[in-house]
Amino acid sequence: MRISLRAVLFALVLALPMVLLSCDGQAPSEPVTQLDAVTARFDAYNGGHVVTGKGTLWVPEPSNNWINIAFNVVQGPDGQVHGLWHHQFRSRRSRGRIMVEVGCMSVSGNEAWFAGRAVQAGAEGNIGRYFGLRVIDNGEGANAPPDEMTRTVWFQYDPQVAWDFCSNMPTDNPVWPLDGGNVQVR
Repeated sequence: MRISLRAVLFALVLALPMVLLSCDGQAPSEPVTQLDAVTARFDAYNGGHVVTGKGTLWVPEPSNNWINIAFNVVQGPDGQVHGLWHHQFRSRRSRGRIMVEVGCMSVSGNEAWFAGRAVQAGAEGNIGRYFGLRVIDNGEGANAPPDEMTRTVWFQYDPQVAWDFCSNMPTDNPVWPLDGGNVQVR
């Protein structure tokens, strides 16, 4: 089978814009790989708080959707926060994803509140938007109840609202048990 130079050039002209638009000129990376890199960077961390986890959550009416989530967040003794949080959801009507660079966190006992700015998203309009999450670590082992979390809280484009979420540690958003996975608040 002989392929003409014209056919090869035509295929390259069609493929190049898709590669550039989908990867921003960088090789694609899995969100979990990015989260693992954050975890590795802070494995030897001493002091402050570390909140890690991943799991699946079913959110009932009115949204009826599955949420897959993974996060690694570290707060140093000086209060600086570093971390990433990956969130995917799917329902009968829609699906989406965001990668949030966490900028604030508060911990009280076995609960943590953290928030940050979306740096990657399936919907381009969500990049730059702020999001928050509350998680609850209910212990380890077969006899421990499932860990819990809220749905992702959307703050539009106002970082102050996100920082207030971390500072005020609201408990008015409903929490649901994780169907699978684990949360650790240390």
